[in-house]
Amino acid sequence: MLYLVGILLEVAVLFYLERKAWGTILTPLNILMLPYVAVLLISVGMAGHDGFVEFYYPSILLWNVGLLLFALPSFLLAGYAGKHHYDIRTTAITDDAIPRVFVAIGIVLVLMMSYRLLGTIRSSKFLIGSDEFAEEFVGFGFWGHLKHFCSVMLMLFIYYLDRRRRWLWLFIIPLMLVSFINMVKGAIIIPPVVGVMLRIASGKTKVTPRLMLWVALSAVAVFFITFGAAVVIVNDIAMNGGVAEWIMQRFVHYFSSGTLGLSMDLQLGVPDRGPFTVIWTPFINILNQLTGDGEVLSPVNPTFHFTGISLTNVRTFFGTLFIYTNPVQFALYTVGLSAVCYTLKMLSVRSRNLFVNTFYYYYCALLAMGWFEFYFFHLDVIETPVMIMLLCVLAKVATTGVGQTVLAVRSPQEG
Repeated sequence: MLYLVGILLEVAVLFYLERKAWGTILTPLNILMLPYVAVLLISVGMAGHDGFVEFYYPSILLWNVGLLLFALPSFLLAGYAGKHHYDIRTTAITDDAIPRVFVAIGIVLVLMMSYRLLGTIRSSKFLIGSDEFAEEFVGFGFWGHLKHFCSVMLMLFIYYLDRRRRWLWLFIIPLMLVSFINMVKGAIIIPPVVGVMLRIASGKTKVTPRLMLWVALSAVAVFFITFGAAVVIVNDIAMNGGVAEWIMQRFVHYFSSGTLGLSMDLQLGVPDRGPFTVIWTPFINILNQLTGDGEVLSPVNPTFHFTGISLTNVRTFFGTLFIYTNPVQFALYTVGLSAVCYTLKMLSVRSRNLFVNTFYYYYCALLAMGWFEFYFFHLDVIETPVMIMLLCVLAKVATTGVGQTVLAVRSPQEG
């Protein structure tokens, strides 16, 4: 109980200080720690019951330390902004008119992904809902990169959606379907989370109990749809009470796999220790390609632990960071990443630019998945921001023309 009380008190104090410093709950620290606490309580409640392993409570201490380190840049930058009278509380996004070129892009993406899906159905010997079909569909190469571009456009379309633009559902639903067929739950969850946070930041959507219930039900639906497809379609099994119970067990396993994985890992003495280079995998892979090395590193943890229901190789945000770092590296990386996120926050507030905000909230969405795994060692952390910035330039060119855009970039008044 002392471990639980300690983390709850720390989170409560940090939440209060964050809200007071930034005037909003949408800060990197809050987005990182609040989902973790919710999942931690679920994990502790399930541990030792219905086949789940017992929980190793000292594993919480890693998050105690990590959250304090992550909070340092927040308070330093908030103090700096206050000293220089910078407004860091205004969250309104000024971009609301959807560029026509985005509509054209949406049409092209839907047509291309429909073509790819039909072609994969014809050529594949696997069924939709299987990991093998997902891999053939958009698991690699050009189509894999196009899938990430679909995710970026999905974030923006969700933001632009309103009563006057209900027709955007014609893009949102097909683009979400691409993620569902891909069968990667993080890829399904993250783009809508970014879109919802953009809407909250712009004032289009209010944080209400109804919204929280909608988010919770959507998360459950995502899991049941993906696992239901895998069980019912691929294995040709009729949906019944036994299948529903099996899916529910895997649902609880999925949401507790990071916290229980870290718990077991520390209890076993951290058998999956690895080099610090794993954390820098996307940068190393890009460097290898540029230098002609050709080696592609994978950040996927090869060590699995059995939680009593199924296997897990994820260790939460701070858990994965811990197994690949020494104490100094852990502290420096945590503080450094936090500084990057809070710098993006200040830029997003002061610019009020949709694309800067999308960049910022994308990183926040990766933090929001910290209860599950550390997401910053995937190529997406580089590829997605690049795509967002390219869309920013494209929107500017489509609106003002190439010549005016160049002049605007060179103009000192425009920055």
